[in-house]
Amino acid sequence: MRLRDQMDQLTFVARDVAMALVGLLSDFGLKDSYVAQMKAAILTISPSTTIVDISHGIERYDVRQGMFVLASVAPYFPEESILLAVVDPGVGGSRRPLLLETRRSKFVGPDNGLLSPAAEKEGVTAAYHLNESKYFAGKVSPTFHGRDVFAHAVGHLANDVPAFKMGPRITDYVRSTISEARLRDDEIHGRVLHIDHFGNVVTDIEFGLLESGRIDFGTRIRIRASSGDTEMQFCETYSDVSSGELLATIGSQGFLELAVNQEDAARVLGARVGDPIILQGVGLSD
Repeated sequence: MRLRDQMDQLTFVARDVAMALVGLLSDFGLKDSYVAQMKAAILTISPSTTIVDISHGIERYDVRQGMFVLASVAPYFPEESILLAVVDPGVGGSRRPLLLETRRSKFVGPDNGLLSPAAEKEGVTAAYHLNESKYFAGKVSPTFHGRDVFAHAVGHLANDVPAFKMGPRITDYVRSTISEARLRDDEIHGRVLHIDHFGNVVTDIEFGLLESGRIDFGTRIRIRASSGDTEMQFCETYSDVSSGELLATIGSQGFLELAVNQEDAARVLGARVGDPIILQGVGLSD
């Protein structure tokens, strides 16, 4: 066999065995079989697909927390990945199944704002209303589109079915932002977005908003939450305070975090996802 023929054959084989990579996020938890059912649906259609669990610990129905976690992980997936996210309190209602294509990825999930922050950060090149039923399960449960609509669509995308075959192109998908924090006079009003494994309390307050409120590293701040008022130092890193001491810092995703050096800040502060918080630099209004 000629060298050129051998190279062509190797290229064909490599293309044939290439595996799609799917990232999976949901608020389903791991107690039930829902996550496994979605994975099984994808793998039945595309057995060579690799599935990476992003998180299934999103608070039930908390679309904004889902936005945050999806947007925090998407940049670290390789190009051509498919990211499937399901936090879907409107399942079976009027919200549309959505596919967003970007310059580097595909995002699949409900059209409720969940996908837009992560996708728009990459640059959305096309959006589709997933309504071509031949790419869904034979029988679609009105309460489990994660399995019967989204997972099936992802399986076909993993098999290189073009996005445009799955439904009409749209431009009016729901656009949303992760942060709703606002500066009011000398106070910053935000809320708890996420509590991580270490008990760090991630808020929706970005560093630029702190600068607008004249708060910089080294400033003492007062946090007003449901558990009461607490003062702490705004630090660059956890080790700027002693073990067991409260602090505030900018986390790796660019949002203000409330933490305790080597302890659980959520427990200490009594914080929960969704709680409102008000932040103020100590002495700024005196």
